[in-house]
Amino acid sequence: MYKKPLQPRAIATEKRFLDALNDLLKDKSLGQLSIDEIADRAHLTRGAFLKRFGSKKQALFVLWALYCTRASEEMVAIAASLADFACVEDACMHMSIRLEHIQTLEFSTNRAMHEDFQENLRIDPQTKKIFLDCVDLMRQAQKQFNLADTASDAGAFAAAQLLITINYNYVLKAMPALPPNALKRHKLIGEVVALALKG
Repeated sequence: MYKKPLQPRAIATEKRFLDALNDLLKDKSLGQLSIDEIADRAHLTRGAFLKRFGSKKQALFVLWALYCTRASEEMVAIAASLADFACVEDACMHMSIRLEHIQTLEFSTNRAMHEDFQENLRIDPQTKKIFLDCVDLMRQAQKQFNLADTASDAGAFAAAQLLITINYNYVLKAMPALPPNALKRHKLIGEVVALALKG
């Protein structure tokens, strides 16, 4: 059973393993990686890895939790800035830019979790939480831009799904038909998300 480290040395050891795993996931899937490879990259031992995490999958979930925390903090910051935008389309464009940025930075972890979902057909609880955080952000946008009276909660869910899925698939290089120009691409995504938000 995984326990979060409390002592400075244990925290530093965990970070070295997670940094190594994150680096290796840029070139290989989790299934292709061995614990020995992760330990070697971290300049630590296989035994230390197993004692810390118990399995590769558990280490991935710990890495994913760090991403989820970062993503949730990003959404809180976006919500706090909604009043800075003249219209909902501009706000949604900004959301798209920020989401693509963090998905690009943490692409290897996102891809590994997507592979875990495809393998097990199970959605991780942390994944559900950040999706619902995004839905809540969309609800706040509906209120900020006076859409709440006409828009539905289903619109907030649809907007969140579109924002996350389109950006993830673009970062995955699975949507090459989207404009390569970042400004045009995020304007388009922002308009699509805003349209869903109004529904």
